[in-house]
Amino acid sequence: MSKERLENTRDYFENITRPAYEQFKNGEVTFLVVYSMAAGLYHIAEWMCEHDLAKVQAKYGAAITAPGQLWHQVVASNVTDAGFVRDLNNAAKHARLRFAPPGRGGPSTAMHHSANTFIQTSGYGDGGWGNGPYGGAPEVKMDEGGREVLLEPIATALFHFWETLVDEFYPPAPTVVTVPAGSPSANS
Repeated sequence: MSKERLENTRDYFENITRPAYEQFKNGEVTFLVVYSMAAGLYHIAEWMCEHDLAKVQAKYGAAITAPGQLWHQVVASNVTDAGFVRDLNNAAKHARLRFAPPGRGGPSTAMHHSANTFIQTSGYGDGGWGNGPYGGAPEVKMDEGGREVLLEPIATALFHFWETLVDEFYPPAPTVVTVPAGSPSANS
């Protein structure tokens, strides 16, 4: 018998965030894939604060004491439109976001309902060459009061932000290549 556990931020990133993002980028785009990817990109802030708070504070300042502060003060400052992933994640959970008094956790954007997220697939020949999804490639968009915002560039920027931070806090092990003893070499 074996047991697998998510024990730190690297584990969460490699088992949740990365696979969900890669499925979004390379697989069939469905709402399950979109919401799984959004959850992985948003909730990793909680794992960072739970497992790496001292490292987060050393890098970004002692005022960061909670995941919400990490998200609002660091992530949203470094990743343009990161609030869309936050709101997408929360709208998927609650169906509709309520506007709270300022500073009380209301939506980051005007995209406050789960129905504001849609998957658009054009027919063959729709969109000009090099302009839009020529031939039916799906795009995930969010409607912010009539402005359609493409999810992919935001998700990619967030993924790279977290990947860089995880690699800094948990450096990947160097790759070691071993040659079996007695194997012929090019100089033999």
